[in-house]
Amino acid sequence: MYQAATFLFWTSFCGLLMASVVYAHEIIRRKQATKPVARVLSVISWIALTASIGLASAYHGGTQLTGPNTLVLLAWALILVYFILGFFLKFKRYGALHIPLAAALLFVAQIIRPAADSIAPYPEAFSAQMDSAMIGYHVLLITFANALFLVGSIAAALYTYQAQALSKKKTNALLKSLPPLANIEKLWVRVLSVGLPIYFAGQMLGVTRAIAVDAPSWYLDVRMMLSGAILIVFSAALYLYYRGKTDIVLIARIALVGAALVIVLMILARTLPVGFHVFGVFG
Repeated sequence: MYQAATFLFWTSFCGLLMASVVYAHEIIRRKQATKPVARVLSVISWIALTASIGLASAYHGGTQLTGPNTLVLLAWALILVYFILGFFLKFKRYGALHIPLAAALLFVAQIIRPAADSIAPYPEAFSAQMDSAMIGYHVLLITFANALFLVGSIAAALYTYQAQALSKKKTNALLKSLPPLANIEKLWVRVLSVGLPIYFAGQMLGVTRAIAVDAPSWYLDVRMMLSGAILIVFSAALYLYYRGKTDIVLIARIALVGAALVIVLMILARTLPVGFHVFGVFG
């Protein structure tokens, strides 16, 4: 079972790499005929990754929420968000950015996995949390929110880039392949608007569990403080947007600050060996 999970994982990774190459070819050459190929490869890769996660979970008696596995779950969620955007919101071109990012997450997960596997088990207090269904939902919600934040932030970056290029009357292959500016704006605002309440719900589950197990000074955990900063930054960006009195490019840049904090938190969550959330490479 474990060998099958490993085989499916690498099948998914290779499929995502091939899809990334096809998407890059579409942008550089502005080809339309190869689009179904990239999408089919992405679907097959996601199915293989889903099966890999399921088999690994069955083998270990449950999904282990270590650093490498949370990156795999994030990649899985990122691909799923891409499907939702592509098939329901008709934003298909963004696969050229989301699919390579998912492949990169899987690659990083495999790089840090040996270090994570060689470390001693979780401390007793944290092990008790890992047995809680509440923590499972907490991780699931945060993972999906992070995927949405990354997708929205990519769109915000493209919006900023395209707006600046249009103001300077510049053009290139990437700009010609992008949707209209209004569509990109709609994408990053909607995605962040959905991601924010999901993130807040996941955050509240974590806080509730921390209080329930009487974790010492949980509110001083660097990860908790950073998650609060992420919530504030994205809330500020959306507030300014819906208030309608601030330049949208500036708001998009604020959203990019939030994305930077998400990435910093993802790194610290898996490498910082102190605090309430001790997991990842160090356990």
